[in-house]
Amino acid sequence: MTSITAGGDKPSIYSKELTEKYYTPIYSNGIENEGLYGYTDFAKINSSSITISARGTIGYICLRTKPYVPIVRLISVIPKKEELSAEYLYLWALRQNFSATGTTQQQLTVPNLKKISIGIPAKEILKKFNNIVIPIFQSIEKNKDENKNLAQLRDTLLPKLMSGELKLSEIKTKLYE
Repeated sequence: MTSITAGGDKPSIYSKELTEKYYTPIYSNGIENEGLYGYTDFAKINSSSITISARGTIGYICLRTKPYVPIVRLISVIPKKEELSAEYLYLWALRQNFSATGTTQQQLTVPNLKKISIGIPAKEILKKFNNIVIPIFQSIEKNKDENKNLAQLRDTLLPKLMSGELKLSEIKTKLYE
């Protein structure tokens, strides 16, 4: 019903900034900015999945709907689409209490995660659930993308407005043309 992998080393070629060449996000075990480390030019995980931090911020869970590269032991759980949606898996995982093992450095391991059974409702119930929940998550993702675009626009325009290079009246005029 799922496949589980752990992220490895960061790609040798990457950028801290999103560019035309480096557009695939690299995620690590961090909480800040959902663990975004940088960008590269290829994806290791291409289908919707969840990630679970295995070290440091153990048990931090994110839904990933776009291709990405997991690094630094970030665990990816990829559901088989015929049996389970990533959105269901995400909401299920949020209710779990993932415990770590190890004496020197606490960590969540793939073998320990594989031992946990996932409660899955009947197909008809899961279908109804997905029909309600997936559009909500799609709206959330769309809002996140719009917020990123607006932040970029702010970061571009604000310095120009503050320096006087651009006048507010010019912006208003251009918006209403």
